Amino acid sequence: MANEVAANHGRPAKRCRLAGSVSYGTVPPKFIGDNNKERMIFHIHDFAELKEKRGERFFTNTIEACGHQWQLDAYPRGNDKSGTTAEYVSIYLHYAGGNIETHPITARACFRTKKKTHSLDEHKYWKGVGRGFPNFKKRADIIREDLDDHGTLTINVDIEVATPVPVKTAVWYPNMSKNDDGIGPLLYRSINETSDVSFLVGKTEKTIKAHKVVLAVRAKDLFGLIVTEEESSSSSSNDPIQLVLPDVDAEAFETLLEFVYNINKEPLLEEEDDDDANKAVLLEKGKKILRVADRYGCTGLKLYIESFLVDKVLYPSNAAGLLLFADSFICPLLKEACMNIYKNDSKSFIGNGDNEESATTAAVYWKQLQESTKLLTELLLYCANDSGRTKYSSVTGDGDGTLDDADEYDVTSLRERLEKYGLDMDGSQEILLQRWKDHKERDRTRLLSKAALSRKTVKQLQEFLLARNVSTSDDDGKPLRKAGLLAAATRVYSLQQQGR
Repeated sequence: MANEVAANHGRPAKRCRLAGSVSYGTVPPKFIGDNNKERMIFHIHDFAELKEKRGERFFTNTIEACGHQWQLDAYPRGNDKSGTTAEYVSIYLHYAGGNIETHPITARACFRTKKKTHSLDEHKYWKGVGRGFPNFKKRADIIREDLDDHGTLTINVDIEVATPVPVKTAVWYPNMSKNDDGIGPLLYRSINETSDVSFLVGKTEKTIKAHKVVLAVRAKDLFGLIVTEEESSSSSSNDPIQLVLPDVDAEAFETLLEFVYNINKEPLLEEEDDDDANKAVLLEKGKKILRVADRYGCTGLKLYIESFLVDKVLYPSNAAGLLLFADSFICPLLKEACMNIYKNDSKSFIGNGDNEESATTAAVYWKQLQESTKLLTELLLYCANDSGRTKYSSVTGDGDGTLDDADEYDVTSLRERLEKYGLDMDGSQEILLQRWKDHKERDRTRLLSKAALSRKTVKQLQEFLLARNVSTSDDDGKPLRKAGLLAAATRVYSLQQQGR
């Protein structure tokens, strides 16, 4: 670690962004939360009058819970293995399903009577196996404290079965290498001497300098403000422009400039760690940066921060709040991820989870979300429509796909394809889908037109080109043959399609 710090001039080494994750073998099962927990209720009537002697037991009827059959295995006067001469009640949860020892299930449970609670830790179960408590509670205490007025002992068993959870796939991030031109850092280092625009940012009016030419390419809406200021200003065109941005976060604005100058193409990543308090700070920083990027047309930074929020700081406890945020700033990847959390763990999403602190936070966000009828409707339709656009399709493995395939693509699938062809990746899922369909339709039309042009005669191709003021001769003034005419006609047609 010391060498890494030294190599980075005293700063900790930047963490690498996850590029992908694969696994081999059987994925270990995990407990995924309240959504996979169910309750079984066993009533034992006339408990005090049961005739079973010590070491004798009975089984209740089976109950199906979490997809498996279970029974209660009870010794009213104790199991011989209880290890005490006192008369305890022994209770076990008995697995009555079909899984065998080579394919066990993993479960944990909690037993409750009126006055007694016992938690049963994680255990493996297979056919004929029971897990429980040889000394659950003294028989006399149960008769005195836990029976109802009719002499019935009621035992509630909350059961949770671990399920295989797929390995988390890498979150899509925009490709940053296309802007790696080297000129940005050079200009940034000379910004005090060569800048031609200054911004007074935030309540303290912090002075932040920049170059108009860089902003014109990588923060177009911010450059638009400069143009407007220049047009309305009475000062000389040679005077440096100065804009006041009082309602903008200065730190977030500096991050935007570092990004457009290629100084820091992965903001926040080096600050990321597993501390909950730090995650909360990163979340707020990320939201501020995304607001600034969205406001001033820095699409690359907006897309990156959106992916960062999904990858690093999105949890069930804050998903409702981030869903509202994603909808406000048109972040379809984040919006889709929040909706998937609701679909998979709705209890934690709305604030009914086990963790009290997280549940309180989630409940506050859920209350805010309930004020938006539009979003609640979207959430309901998304969860009800399993055949909707929620499927990932790799552009590398599956190719571009057809127009019909596009209707089933999730946001990552659409952005991968749009990025491949250099198309705009910002906008809602509906806009991304239509943009991809328009591209596919233009491509289809181009292929059809090329086939139609190839069937034309030399005379027809010459007429086509001359009607569009395109020469039908080569550089030496000689008439083009059919192959040359067809190539020229195809180029003309393609340009027409791009400009329509």
